Amino acid sequence: MTALRIAMIGAGGIAARHLGVLERLPYVQIVAHLSRRRESAERQAARYGGEAYDDVATLLDRAHPDAAFVTVPPGSHGAYEHALIERGVPFLVEKPLSADEDTAEEIGARLASSGLLAAVGYHWRAMDTIPELRATLAQATPRLVVGAWHSSTPAPAWWRVREQSGGQLVEQATHLVDLARHLLGDATVLAASESAAVAPAPGANVPVATTTTVRYDSGPLGSFTTTCALDASRTVQLEIACEGLHIRIDQSAVTYDAAAERRVVHSRADPFQVEDEAFLAAVRSGDRSGVLCDYQDALGTHRLVHEAARVAGAAS
Repeated sequence: MTALRIAMIGAGGIAARHLGVLERLPYVQIVAHLSRRRESAERQAARYGGEAYDDVATLLDRAHPDAAFVTVPPGSHGAYEHALIERGVPFLVEKPLSADEDTAEEIGARLASSGLLAAVGYHWRAMDTIPELRATLAQATPRLVVGAWHSSTPAPAWWRVREQSGGQLVEQATHLVDLARHLLGDATVLAASESAAVAPAPGANVPVATTTTVRYDSGPLGSFTTTCALDASRTVQLEIACEGLHIRIDQSAVTYDAAAERRVVHSRADPFQVEDEAFLAAVRSGDRSGVLCDYQDALGTHRLVHEAARVAGAAS
């Protein structure tokens, strides 16, 4: 079996998370690494194999990848995806799709017209607890969704700048918004607001707290709150209140609380491996049915979080 030649665009922690999966797959050959700082790409290449690049066109000319992973900061999206589309290279791109609204919309339009495979790394969808949760919700009546991402301010300087990260709702809590969309369908923003205070870090302009209220087309109301004011990650979860049933979801487990029973279903599989293998299977076979989130689906989440950010900014 011929190995899939994989290029990694990005050299940060999320790139390493994917590479840790890819290096274990016998049908994968990691051939290229790209970073704006060439020394970062060189360090990654020394660890995982392949060549280092600081220019995407040169990478595509020389490495000839069969697929690519795009793991750059939100404000850096655009040129990489357009180059991959131009060369017909399928890719998996990490969330958020971009720090702004328009960049992702432009990429999505080109993907739709080209027919190129593009998956998105919303790895909460890939948790092995989700199939049972979906089956449960099909038999329940959801009434309320509550998502909370309450944590500290991440270290990267780009995260603290709204124009580069999009802010905490767009960059982090988008996982919760996306999982709720995956489970309950599309939603409309009813109200949103943000704190006048900014993240507690030098040069920051992202709000230190936000609130968003939505209504799902299927009926339930939803509320999402974020804060980056804490000293550590304290609450990162999604709750769904149904008729007679409370469900709590985080990355370690799903907890079902009903009058007669409390049941905890723990996550056991690595969701990054699940989503990566699903994407690579689609690249190899041409069958996209197993891809957990494609670009057009992810645009629904992208639009929702950016609409909330826009409403919150206008109200502040």
